[in-house]
Amino acid sequence: MIRSGTAALALGVSLSFACLPPLALGQPDAGQTDAGPIDGGNWINATGNLAGLNSECGNMSLLSSRPEKDQIIAGVAQRGLWTIANGADTWTQLGQGGGSAIVTNRPSAIVYDPGHPDTFWESGIYNGGGVYRTQDSGITVVQLGSAIHSDLVSIDFSDPARRTLLAGTHEQSGKLLRSTDGGSTWIDIGAQLPAGAGYSVSPLVIDAQTHLLGTYSTAGSGVFRTTNGGTSWTQTYSGGVFGHPLTASDGSIYWLLDGGGGLIRSATDKGISWTKMIGSGTLGASVAGVLELPDGRLSTVGSNYVLVSSDHGATWGQRGAPLPYAPVGLIYSRFRKAFYIWHFDCTFDPSGDPVPADAIERLPFDWQTQ
Repeated sequence: MIRSGTAALALGVSLSFACLPPLALGQPDAGQTDAGPIDGGNWINATGNLAGLNSECGNMSLLSSRPEKDQIIAGVAQRGLWTIANGADTWTQLGQGGGSAIVTNRPSAIVYDPGHPDTFWESGIYNGGGVYRTQDSGITVVQLGSAIHSDLVSIDFSDPARRTLLAGTHEQSGKLLRSTDGGSTWIDIGAQLPAGAGYSVSPLVIDAQTHLLGTYSTAGSGVFRTTNGGTSWTQTYSGGVFGHPLTASDGSIYWLLDGGGGLIRSATDKGISWTKMIGSGTLGASVAGVLELPDGRLSTVGSNYVLVSSDHGATWGQRGAPLPYAPVGLIYSRFRKAFYIWHFDCTFDPSGDPVPADAIERLPFDWQTQ
């Protein structure tokens, strides 16, 4: 589902494609058949006071973990961002400072600035703006320009001024927004993509001129790369990719393949070449992508379990009890030493669609001993 620039420090990025159905639970994941807890505990409900909060279709759309401190942020459709921090388990609403914009979108991603701990960006789909920024840890947020309906925002962290941003557009082909002034204005550069490239949802800014874009939904989907700010693109991987790319601490870039088709890795050349690390049948299609644990191992969800890999995704082992439901995504908090999963529902009820009672579940997992 995670970073760009100094990627390991920005690993709180999370992604939610809230129109898409959650994963279907299936047979035990490849390589393991034990149905009981494996090197881990049981799932614990962590929805707390968000349960029953009135929302809409896609209600619990996002979870994100701050990389540098004990804080988890939840995004609720039409109800903004909520947080638990410093050992507390009661959710409080962000964006309550004077003059703050009101976030009414369906939050889809949060990207943390590795050089400025109080700064992060939020993207979201439907309702309201598509990209917001805070520079005071979420007390106040500002809407960035006219971008709307954004699945993911990516920022040029190689530039101290953070001027170049890309915003992918939800379930649309040939529409990719680019800003060179920190988000004040946006230009659609999607017309320069090859015809039939697929939904332009998952950008990754390498630097001011070098960008990657992951797409899915058509035969021509894949990973595309530009070295001239989007004037022209070259396809460097053929086949749809899903969720947010992960740039790991060793510089490798990982992307899940669409439809649970496996995982690809670009180890040394920033997206020019890719190696398929594992085929279909083991990994799920988590919209949050693959995450990196504090010790460098990878983790994602499979069909029935949280999965962990210590060999760059070539093989995976199960952790903890079976998944209690088909999750939208997975995050890890190094401070709480736990995985978190979440899910939403879409009843399209005009009277409201409250957050489910089990929307957030927590799995204790100590990365230092397990």
